[in-house]
Amino acid sequence: MKRLLKTYFISIENFVKYAWQYCEAYFVSSHDFVVRNSFRKIYFLLCIFMFISCDKVVQDVMPPSQPIIPQATTEVFKQSFPDVTSFIFKPIEQDKTWQTDFVTSTGKVLSLVDYYGEIIDLNQLVGLPKPLPSVIKQYIFNNYPNAQIITAYDVMKSSTQTDGFKLTIQQNKNTTLSLFFDANNGFLREEKVQTDKVTSINFTSTDQVNFDSKIPAVVKQFMSNNQLKEASVTIYELSNNANNVTYKIILNFRERPNGALLTSEITLSNTGVILQWISPIENDNSYKVLTNNNLTTDITDYINLNYNTWQYDYGVSETGFGQVKTNFATFKNTQKERILLIDNQPDKQDLIVIRSQVVEEKDLPDAIKNTIANSYSGTFFITGTITFDPYFQATKLGGKTPLYYQVETKQGSDRYVLRIANDGKLMVKYRIQ
Repeated sequence: MKRLLKTYFISIENFVKYAWQYCEAYFVSSHDFVVRNSFRKIYFLLCIFMFISCDKVVQDVMPPSQPIIPQATTEVFKQSFPDVTSFIFKPIEQDKTWQTDFVTSTGKVLSLVDYYGEIIDLNQLVGLPKPLPSVIKQYIFNNYPNAQIITAYDVMKSSTQTDGFKLTIQQNKNTTLSLFFDANNGFLREEKVQTDKVTSINFTSTDQVNFDSKIPAVVKQFMSNNQLKEASVTIYELSNNANNVTYKIILNFRERPNGALLTSEITLSNTGVILQWISPIENDNSYKVLTNNNLTTDITDYINLNYNTWQYDYGVSETGFGQVKTNFATFKNTQKERILLIDNQPDKQDLIVIRSQVVEEKDLPDAIKNTIANSYSGTFFITGTITFDPYFQATKLGGKTPLYYQVETKQGSDRYVLRIANDGKLMVKYRIQ
């Protein structure tokens, strides 16, 4: 899936929009966490380079002084989310990075953006807006010290009653466990995550489920018994190694007051017995400054191995459920190159590297020059950079193909910024204010 980055320019806007909508129900609630985490990486990396259109930006007031948000930073959101009318920017590191919170048609979003105008991280918050009890988090920290909480769920008795918690933790790339707790937060059991084979998928809604002949009768009966309404429905027919058929139902409800997407996942036997009913809890994501002295070994080893001299620019740690999930760090090795390093925890030696280099006008491809000439006749080139596709250290793939060129031009007294895909397609342009 990581190789999708190679071809995203075929139709980046449609790919990201429809791939996310199609995969959302499964990847949010699925137990295939390796695939889901890979999709998340690809999604936010694609969003680093995606631009569409938006309305306005609202800057958050942070006493005692109001931070100045660079135009390049706000342009990302003005041109990326057309259905959003306002954004709130909260500085993480002064003049370097900001946290951005907003609500889209598909739910709440938390993101990280820098002063270059790059979306460094993007999280769609899906699930019940409730905290995971501290005693459960502490149990994980004490008994699984090297593991990371991937998802947390309410274990449901019905659509309105809960009966404890289920957590999925990842100890390493090859070990993913489900942990169960009772209603009093007491530990019950540990299970290895099972992978089921999907034999069919149906998409429908609660008001149409009874009219679809492909929907199993036991699923229709469950929906009727529980009077479930106003939700989109995805139904998977699963078969395990013993060839036992079960049905997994994903229900997505819209919580209008806070914009959340509330999801329930129900597993039924082929006779209609409820095997599991869970609803995810929103991951309590947050960001904090990552200093030069607190860089991970993977990051420092990569920099020291590949560069003789370098200058630290900024760093941010993303946390979820109280644990560090991902570290982002940016360096400059000379005035002509900038390196963004993304280190996902607990994956080791799995660094993602994105390089940007200064480019001179004579080195621009003809397709880029033609787009500049067609966009603003009579302008002349001032500065330019080229950003390469992400390099995945674990697979040694990527890092060589240009993703886009960004140039600054001047026409009379007006200055403009253009971001242009490798094939010459204009991605975004704006006048510098």
